[in-house]
This record gives sequence, C-alpha cells and structure tokens, in this order.
Amino acid sequence: MNTKELLLEQFTVSYDHNGWFVAVKNALVNLTAEEAAWKPQGADNSIWEILAHLNYYNRAYLERFKGVDYKYTKSSNDETFSSDESLSEEAWQAEIADFNAIMDGWRELLEKADDESFNQLYSPKNESAWGSVITHINLHNAHHGGQIVLLRKLQGSWDRAKGVS
Repeated sequence: MNTKELLLEQFTVSYDHNGWFVAVKNALVNLTAEEAAWKPQGADNSIWEILAHLNYYNRAYLERFKGVDYKYTKSSNDETFSSDESLSEEAWQAEIADFNAIMDGWRELLEKADDESFNQLYSPKNESAWGSVITHINLHNAHHGGQIVLLRKLQGSWDRAKGVS
C-alpha cells in the first residue's frame, strides 16, 4: 500500500465508512439541531460545536493543500468551537452540509494528488511533510467522531445498531 492509498483509507474510515469505529458522517445521521446543541453538565462542547471546530480546521488545511495561503480567522482554538446562535434545524443542516462539502473536497484532492505532493513540506516554518499532516487531520477527525458518539450515547440518541455498542 502506498502513501496515497493509506491516506485515502484513513480518510474514508474517519469520514464516511465505519471501520473499527464510527465515521463522523455516520455519527451525525438522524441528529436533530436540539440534540446537536445539547451538552451534559460539565461538558465543554456540544456536537454542534465539535462539528463547527472540524469544519474550521478541515477547511483551513484543505485550502492550504490546494496552495492557498489561508489565514486563520479565529484568534484561538477555543473560538473554533462555536455554533450558529439560532440553533435552528436549517442552520444545523447547513453545518452538516458544509462538513460534507469540505470532506468531499478533501477526497477529490487526495484522489487526484500524486505521490510527490505527500512528500512536500507543509510550509517552510513547519517542516512536516503533507503526508504526515494529512495523517494527523484524519486522526483529529476520528478523535472528534468518537466524542460525538459518546455525547449521543449520553443523551440517549445513539442507535447501538449503528456501531460501537
């Protein structure tokens, strides 16, 4: 398995194909805006806030992988965990649609990329190769997908038949 195939496999199981854990897209199925905005006592973030965070960073790195000099618009990581204040069903569905569009963009770029693009340095200041950066992006998505499933279990909205009993 070459680097591209490995990164695509990681991407797929963290985004939309359950493997050893539930992929983020599948963790969001049939989740209402009210459920997405819910937080148990003592929790830092709701599912909606987690998805906003994923959208922020996945978009930033997608643009950078395209070659765009993307600048962060938030001054801290904590600010990326923000959700639409209206908490409407339409706003929640728009957040999900944004996630899927960003991730579809990632898949398209990964499929088109040549092996050399994964060996290129992320930036002169960050000497990690893009292959390593993309691995960490995939792990970041998987990590937060697990949080989403846990929050759904705590609120009683998770269907155990969908995985991770």
